[in-house]
Amino acid sequence: MATPDAFRFAGSAVSLWTRQMAEAIHQDVHVTMPLMIHPREDFDEGIYVWDAWPIRNPDGAVAEFDGWVVMVALSAPWSEVRETGNAFYTLSELRYWYTRDGDWRPGGTIFSRQDGLGSRQWAGSAVHDPDSGRVTFFYTAVGDPDAPDLEADTPPRPVSIFNEAIGRPSTVQRLASATATIAVTDDGVAFDDVGDHRIIGEADGFWYDTYDTYLASEAVYGFRDPEYWRNPLSGEEHILFTANAAGHPGPYNGAVGIMTRDEDGDWELEPPILIAADVNSQLERPHVVMRESGLYMFFSTHDFTFARDLAAPRGLYGFHAESGDIRGLMKPLNGHGLVAANPRTAPEQVYSYLVLPDGQVMSYLNVLWGFGQRPEYEDREMFGAPAPMFRIGFDGNTATVVGIGSGAGD
Repeated sequence: MATPDAFRFAGSAVSLWTRQMAEAIHQDVHVTMPLMIHPREDFDEGIYVWDAWPIRNPDGAVAEFDGWVVMVALSAPWSEVRETGNAFYTLSELRYWYTRDGDWRPGGTIFSRQDGLGSRQWAGSAVHDPDSGRVTFFYTAVGDPDAPDLEADTPPRPVSIFNEAIGRPSTVQRLASATATIAVTDDGVAFDDVGDHRIIGEADGFWYDTYDTYLASEAVYGFRDPEYWRNPLSGEEHILFTANAAGHPGPYNGAVGIMTRDEDGDWELEPPILIAADVNSQLERPHVVMRESGLYMFFSTHDFTFARDLAAPRGLYGFHAESGDIRGLMKPLNGHGLVAANPRTAPEQVYSYLVLPDGQVMSYLNVLWGFGQRPEYEDREMFGAPAPMFRIGFDGNTATVVGIGSGAGD
């Protein structure tokens, strides 16, 4: 006999990534991505490019604008990194590129660091509203919100170190958005009227650690990576994000958080949907792919963000909810969570993975293929360009590497 729907109580339940699951991680050929070889020419001369994502339609499909597709990514000029002595990730700003035929053309910055919120901007997502014609850029506003604004014509100053993680500047993080109109011609794509920057989410200290309550480690505190997702089953609009679970002492308390848009258009903070209890300190860039077999949630993580006595590779990890419910019970894919790891011979080759609806996976080229032996790279921190695509396939609670390049993902 079914329990009546009204027979329920306040509170929430959350899926877990447990030590037992993580201890079972086994990297075999099925969960090892191909070896990547970088191109002979840079993607955008003089620019580091790392975390990247396409502009999408609300249903998750890559948006097309008279045949143009657009990629947004974190970026920083090599020259600025050298001049300031700061790490590339402390100078990040959003740039975009567009193409009709695979020949990517640079569009420049979407907005300057000075115009964005925070002292720099980290990863997010972008969605095109076909009704209004506007694009919303979701991003992470990083840095002390009370820091003085920088003059537009002067290079950024180094920021003070507050976090215990060695060499990291202030990592206060808030979720932000900005809107723009898109202008499309035969020559390309441009954005106009970029503005309406606003904070859409902040850590509450109850569900999610604040900057002050997180027990820092080698990994940076997390309240970042806003990823837009519209639930095709309910029509609800969500933001998934990287966080740390306030109710579980850190540093190994990585969580995937969620917000839902309310009737007034504001984003309502909700309890986390996954916690890596005593397993890992950051579950980066969480995102969702739907299949007939249910909901697949993926995220990226490093080897060094696992608890010190856990040995696991840098790579793409994921969970599966057979119910299709984003708030439902999620089980680790392949029994342990690992979906695609860098080859053992090139453990740092690519990072920051994004699974597209057809199973193709985006990432960026980091350290690989003779990088340390070539004099032309000696003053670069990483290669810094989009990586060749690989594909994963889905089969119930299993997801594995199935191919390279274009083609169906399952």
